[in-house]
Amino acid sequence: MSISYRKRGKKNLWDYRVFDTNKKVIASNSGFKTKREAEAEAISIELKLKQGSIIDKNITFYQLWEKWIELKIKPLGKADTTMNKHHLRGKFIKKHFSEKPAIKIMASEYQAFINKYAETNGRDNVSRMNAEIKNVIIFAKRDKLNIDDFTEGVILSGRPPQKKKDEKYIHSFADYQKLVTYLSKNLDLSISVIPYLLIIQLKTGLRAGEVAGLTWDCVLWKTSEIKTYQRYDTVRKRWTPPKTDDSVRKIPVDEETIKILKKLKNEQKFYVNNGTITNPDNMLFIDINYGIITNKGINKHLKQVLSDLRIYPSTMTSTGLRHTYCSTMLAMGVDIWAVSKLMGHKDIKEITETYGHLIKEKAEIENNKVRSVLKSLIENDK
Repeated sequence: MSISYRKRGKKNLWDYRVFDTNKKVIASNSGFKTKREAEAEAISIELKLKQGSIIDKNITFYQLWEKWIELKIKPLGKADTTMNKHHLRGKFIKKHFSEKPAIKIMASEYQAFINKYAETNGRDNVSRMNAEIKNVIIFAKRDKLNIDDFTEGVILSGRPPQKKKDEKYIHSFADYQKLVTYLSKNLDLSISVIPYLLIIQLKTGLRAGEVAGLTWDCVLWKTSEIKTYQRYDTVRKRWTPPKTDDSVRKIPVDEETIKILKKLKNEQKFYVNNGTITNPDNMLFIDINYGIITNKGINKHLKQVLSDLRIYPSTMTSTGLRHTYCSTMLAMGVDIWAVSKLMGHKDIKEITETYGHLIKEKAEIENNKVRSVLKSLIENDK
């Protein structure tokens, strides 16, 4: 941040301009009789800007967004992948609104902006962009900037998802059992650790980063549970915090899963002892040939297995195993709130949107139970 001063006009009055790190004017004023008067105000405003105040009524929306990111998002320590998504949205904001002052953006201009973004993005991404901009507006209003909420009444659209909801998980319980049986028969660390990883994800519904980030202290042998409290980015080879507070959780597993984990631990110990595997972070899934497997490698392996077994959808990624876990629990009658907690969601909204058809089936079963109870009460009264 820097300040410049100059004399202007016939009366030789002083003005000042405050620049950000990109040499853009973020605050200015004029009409001071002396340079000292200009300096007094400019320095005061510079200090307020450094403390987070917005001040300048001509600040662009992109500059507002930058301040919001710096003051509200960065301190949260979000994962690199999440920050990258924020920056991609910021890049689009900068390109579309350019030097437009935030207070001059009209609702019609914003609708055009959203429509343009929707041409290359799905409905979920469009919704996230809209929510982000709404948060920036709230941030600006709290800083006393007289800005209208131009997001009010906006119509959201977007490209259809690449995959339909029913293509994200295995529908047949027979296919679920077929996949479990196949993976169970191919658990051999000397060949690959991927079958171990896939079956644990299928049995727990963990996110890809969560299952990659499992360490041996996460296995609670006595209570037959697996806890997750961290994630591992297999591309950048780094640990990241949990996605949300609700992501820290314990997931119950069956006796067969515990046996699988014991088998993996014994095999891994053998290869660590003979120097074939190094595992300084005490991770569960270290491959004998590749070390930590990337999501790309895992998905390639899974798609080949699904294709060989003729299981639909054969193009499913490992995230589909998480969806399969969820849909199976719902189909088998596990309470939706319990499933939501096991999945690491804060509420049931995401589950109801993705698995609405299963929930309707479950609701009808419960409705029939109510009818049965009412019928029995009437019969007993006779």
